[in-house]
Amino acid sequence: HIWLNSIVLPLRPLAVFMAALLLALAASALAVVRAVQLPSVRSGSTHAERVRNEAKWSVHLGDRVYFTPPVSMLELSQESSSYYYTMGSEEALTSEMKAHRVGGEGRMHILHLPKGPSMLQIPRSGDRRAAFSSLVQLQHGAVQTSPVFPVYVHSQSTQDASDEVRALEAEAAKSITSEVYRDFLSRFVAIGAKGMTTRSYSNAEASKVAEDFLLSEFTKMGLTACLQEFTGGGNKLANVVGYLPGAGTGSLTVGAHYDSRPFDAKAPGAEDNGSGVAAMLSVAHAFTSAKVKPQKTVYFVAFAAEEPGLIGSEAFASAVEGSGSAIPTKCQPSASFLQGRRKLSTRVDENTAIILDEVGWVTPKFKNQTINFEATDLPGTISMMDQMLSVNTLLNAKPLEVVHNNAPFGSDHMSFLNRGMPAVLVINGDDDAYPNYHKSTDTIENVNMDYATKVTKIVFGGAIRTAGIQA
Repeated sequence: HIWLNSIVLPLRPLAVFMAALLLALAASALAVVRAVQLPSVRSGSTHAERVRNEAKWSVHLGDRVYFTPPVSMLELSQESSSYYYTMGSEEALTSEMKAHRVGGEGRMHILHLPKGPSMLQIPRSGDRRAAFSSLVQLQHGAVQTSPVFPVYVHSQSTQDASDEVRALEAEAAKSITSEVYRDFLSRFVAIGAKGMTTRSYSNAEASKVAEDFLLSEFTKMGLTACLQEFTGGGNKLANVVGYLPGAGTGSLTVGAHYDSRPFDAKAPGAEDNGSGVAAMLSVAHAFTSAKVKPQKTVYFVAFAAEEPGLIGSEAFASAVEGSGSAIPTKCQPSASFLQGRRKLSTRVDENTAIILDEVGWVTPKFKNQTINFEATDLPGTISMMDQMLSVNTLLNAKPLEVVHNNAPFGSDHMSFLNRGMPAVLVINGDDDAYPNYHKSTDTIENVNMDYATKVTKIVFGGAIRTAGIQA
């Protein structure tokens, strides 16, 4: 027996009562989590065309066509302007987002927000499976035919590289081999401290070993190497920078984060993101081996602390913008053409970035080996994607299939895009399916060296064309 407000209740009946109450509360919570769903039909069904023709509005998302709810569904608005679309991992949906989710498939989510986006706070700065793209208002007739991103098609607005540049690319790319890539990757993923393989941002000793490794590699290539030091998440951190001066204004950052997860256990991080760092180092090696003299300044950057929230890339992008923790003087262009706080350009969109994250694992789901170019569809990013697409067929005997997500989220490209700098994330075509994400089993055996080498060649050619070559 126990006492409740001076009334004696037998323990057993009370337990039954409490269990029933908890079940009722759980059912109520489940009803909130599972918001009323928009009506939909299979896209290939006989009803789909009728819906498109007769409904006030409709959108094609995944394998379903969603359309105007009947007036009897009082919980849902009749206007398409009350619905928003976002992209992100289903496992990262907050309880509040689930309460507003009324449709979608896989990473694609339709949210009912009749009072606008201010109704909902969505995670924006986390890692790949914790962040979401910006909310986009649904438009009648919008089509996203598959949770797999669509094939990227050349815009035809970008002029191809000259014969001289194409010849330089082809010759310099000969130094990008699976053997070179494997060497960088195998040595990098072996980094750790006190007998444990890790590059966790919270492990100061292991982070220092990684920084020293990267500084040494950049120096051996003949690049000016430096640390951009700052504080983030209660830790002293540093981005590792390899600097190649240009003749003009503007910059190109070729970046990849070097930290790994789990935070407090073995974390070899071969795919995430040893694969990106090995690609970045291979691109830098090709630049220096070919003695490329770029028009724009080129920064090869290993970012710290992407995993806890893009901390390293935020520090670097803000420095390029002209605020935040400055890039060390020896890794900046001469002051003769800098403005204010040593800005690389007075036009922010002249500072660009290509980011490498998870570029080594090949999904078994796809027929063809696939790479995703992720960026907003703006002139600067379209130009970079067009050039990399062209390079894919020029430098790879069997080109990769290239897909495109124009709702970017969850990696270091966001630090540049959010400041108005053109930036493209290069990432596996099916990164959400990688089974060893943030696990101690993210080992080098999961990385396909031939695939990663093809990705590296694509980025190398894109970097050459974006940075330009001195006459």
